[in-house]
Amino acid sequence: MLPLWYNQYKKFINSNIENYLEQYFWSKKQNEGLEEFKSAILYSLKWWKKIRSILALEFYLTLNNKSLTSIISEQEASQELLNITKFCIALEFVHAYSLVHDDLPCMDNDELRRGQTTTWKQFGEYQGVLVWDMLNSLAFEIISEITDPILSVQLSNLLSKAVWFHWMLGGQIDDMFFENNPEKLSMWDLIKLHNKKTWALIKASVQWWILVSWKISQIHKLSAFWEKLWLAFQIKDDLLDVEWDIKEVGKSVWRWEEKWFVHFLWLKQTKQELKKLIKECLISAKILKSEHLRFLVWYVWSRVK
Repeated sequence: MLPLWYNQYKKFINSNIENYLEQYFWSKKQNEGLEEFKSAILYSLKWWKKIRSILALEFYLTLNNKSLTSIISEQEASQELLNITKFCIALEFVHAYSLVHDDLPCMDNDELRRGQTTTWKQFGEYQGVLVWDMLNSLAFEIISEITDPILSVQLSNLLSKAVWFHWMLGGQIDDMFFENNPEKLSMWDLIKLHNKKTWALIKASVQWWILVSWKISQIHKLSAFWEKLWLAFQIKDDLLDVEWDIKEVGKSVWRWEEKWFVHFLWLKQTKQELKKLIKECLISAKILKSEHLRFLVWYVWSRVK
């Protein structure tokens, strides 16, 4: 069961996403096609745990000794809160578009994700393509609305680097290549691939407040955290695919022989590697004196979806 603070963070982020999109589409001329597209956009954002935006929010609060309640109640911080919220929404837009993109028939051809029908399967392939187009561009549009021009440029640069050729896009190129040429995949290739696809956005979630607040001294405390958390997250995904059937995991699963980390390390060693990474992440959370981050690490380890 998720703790109260996590549900509060998630509710805060979800409500802001919904409000932003409602206002965005309200300003457009309405027609039946646009209403269906709006439903597809909202559907694509509905199911996720919001871990990346919750990480971003928690690191901001931790590094500034604040709570979510305090920044909401402080009227003088309203603009600061608005800027924080917009970056969290942008993170979720990017994350959602990457999943919609990966699920398309021309990519992974997945019909289930988190126990729900994937966007393209629910609304049609062309809607899936349009949704990821829209969410990609909308992520940067919302960052451009941040009132501080320097902050807007910094965050746009940080997020764009997470999705460009050398990171998420490059990771998907590698992913598709090795899907079609599995005999050419090495363990090092696998780590680099997931480094690009998963690490970049988690790094942006952690790093953003350090960069925009010039708290560079904090980087050495946090680098180990974001570098290991993404790998733990991916290894856990592979273990879930191997050990749970489709009803438990809520997404399409592969035969264990084909599942990447388990293929290279085998089941027992994969579990040992995950345990090692989780312990190292917990050390970083302890250094930062954040019980919330500690929970998030445990959550990555214990999740069943």
